[in-house]
Amino acid sequence: MKLQGKLIINALISLLLCLVLVAYIIFQLLGINAKNQNLVPAMLKVSELKANQIQTQQALDVFSFSMTAGNQNAVRSLLDEGKTMIQELTEGLLETDEQLRLMGSIQTKLTALDQGATEAMQALDSSEAKRYSTRVQGIQNDIYMLDEITKERYDQYTINLEQDIQQTWQIALGGAVLLLVAAMLFNMYTSRKLAKRIGVLKNAAGQIAAGDLTQQLPETPGKDELDELNRSFRLMTENIRNIIQSIDTAGKRVDGMAQDIDRGNDTMQAIVQQVSRTTEELSIGSQKIAEDLSETVMVVDKMQHTFGSNLHATSQSAIHGNEVMSTVEEGHTAIEEQFRLAEMNRIAMAEVEQTVQELEESAARITTMTGYVSEIAKQTTLLSLNASIEAARAGEAGRGFAVVAGEVNKLAEQSAQSVQHIYAAVGEITSAMDKVKGSVMQSIQLFAEQEKATGQTRDSFSAIRDSVEQISTGINQLAEDMQLSSQLSTQVQQAIENISAITQQSAASSEEITASTAEQQRSFEEASIKVKSLRDISEEMHQELQRFRL
Repeated sequence: MKLQGKLIINALISLLLCLVLVAYIIFQLLGINAKNQNLVPAMLKVSELKANQIQTQQALDVFSFSMTAGNQNAVRSLLDEGKTMIQELTEGLLETDEQLRLMGSIQTKLTALDQGATEAMQALDSSEAKRYSTRVQGIQNDIYMLDEITKERYDQYTINLEQDIQQTWQIALGGAVLLLVAAMLFNMYTSRKLAKRIGVLKNAAGQIAAGDLTQQLPETPGKDELDELNRSFRLMTENIRNIIQSIDTAGKRVDGMAQDIDRGNDTMQAIVQQVSRTTEELSIGSQKIAEDLSETVMVVDKMQHTFGSNLHATSQSAIHGNEVMSTVEEGHTAIEEQFRLAEMNRIAMAEVEQTVQELEESAARITTMTGYVSEIAKQTTLLSLNASIEAARAGEAGRGFAVVAGEVNKLAEQSAQSVQHIYAAVGEITSAMDKVKGSVMQSIQLFAEQEKATGQTRDSFSAIRDSVEQISTGINQLAEDMQLSSQLSTQVQQAIENISAITQQSAASSEEITASTAEQQRSFEEASIKVKSLRDISEEMHQELQRFRL
């Protein structure tokens, strides 16, 4: 897998774990809200039914004293309203068997009350109306029991709600801590592994740039960019080592040949001097001179052949130097690609940081919505207080409404407490997000260090490229000098041939021999100077190669 894929998977794992944690919290909050769907409406409806029966009893008492049509309509309206409330309670608001049993009893008694009260009102029987007014208390007792059971269920729901909220924020906090630790460990492991591999390449490149070619990187079986760079680096080191060895061998051969040529020139100069001193004996020793010149021609031929071999070897060295230069350029290109990938990784981590920031903004919006709920709870408390005051002013007729106002006030207080719990849970989530954000920032810093190490490796490759370029330039210069030496050798050969011709004509003109000898002397001196220059070049090349350890 490529480095880019590894780093993207690393970032996606951290992001996925964050999303799972947030989804769990949202799911828990939705579950808590679903549990309260029927309980609070049931409590309110039971309180309304309780108030309705109190008003029904009062209306029957009033009708028994004053059997007017208005009082009769008031009783009829309250009875119908009570039946409607019972119908609503029986349609899903009550859940337990005890609640349903009490509701069945209330419904039966209310049906009997409706029939009896209707007959009493139609007959305008005040005593019968009074008797049914008293029977309302039996219904009120059942409603009271139903109200107590509903309150017990609500109290138990409140306890369970607190436990669920406590468990939710504990799990969320634990998950956030585990997520933070896992992300930190995974990012640290990945970053250190990459930095270690790049550090090995950097150290090896630095030592090779300093001339130590004994470095041997271990073989890696991977397929990412660093593994490919490692294999290319191993091949480049081996090629440079072979080239340096070839250049060193060729330099030694060139130096040996230059010494031979120098000695040959010394010999030739001694011969020419001897020819100059024995010009007057030219006719006697012409045969001896001819033999010496034949040997000289053979030496020069051998020297010419050696120069050709050295020139070919030097040309091959120049070709290998160009190949090394191409290999170094490829390594430098690979490092540039690594540098570009590191920049892409840094951009990916910046996107992860932005995602964490968006999660923090979502948590802030949850806090804002919770604030709205808290404000509604406060307004509900004020409304319940106003309702209690109005109920107190109404006296006995507002007693049921006062009970409802008290229950609403309790619900508002409990809602405020739940809001505080939600505030605490969101605060813990925000804190965990801050820690995740810190881990992402640390990862970005580690990628910056990796990018710096890659830049140092690139600089090392640039230094290697400059050194190889200097070596290649020196080899090309050596090839040019070898070509010049070959030309000078040809000139020496031609000069010796001229000497041979002059020797054959020595009997005819000793003055021409003397002039020719002087010319030969100058040619040999020039050849000696060129050979000395060649030896100096060979020595400089040898000293330059001493910087490398093979």
